[in-house]
Amino acid sequence: MGEFDVPMVCPKCGGKMVQGNLTIPLERMSPRTMDQLTPSFSMGGFPQMMEDYSTEPRWKEKTGERTGLIFKRDEVKQMKLDGYRCSLCNYIEIYAKPK
Repeated sequence: MGEFDVPMVCPKCGGKMVQGNLTIPLERMSPRTMDQLTPSFSMGGFPQMMEDYSTEPRWKEKTGERTGLIFKRDEVKQMKLDGYRCSLCNYIEIYAKPK
């Protein structure tokens, strides 16, 4: 059994489940990129460079509580998402992990 009492056997095909987590790749242009109209680019200047960033998705749910002294708003609980993937059929199960 895993961290969340998850069976380590795939419920679909009986293969081995491997633990992992979700990330969302984000790409952003580097501030040092050259515009195509600049003379240095036309003379073989630096090519445009991409910087790789990633973020982890979170599960959000309302707790039913209201917070705030003057302006009341619904309290939101956030949890990290972890998952398991079958090494044979690639079936994925995702679980919210309390902080």
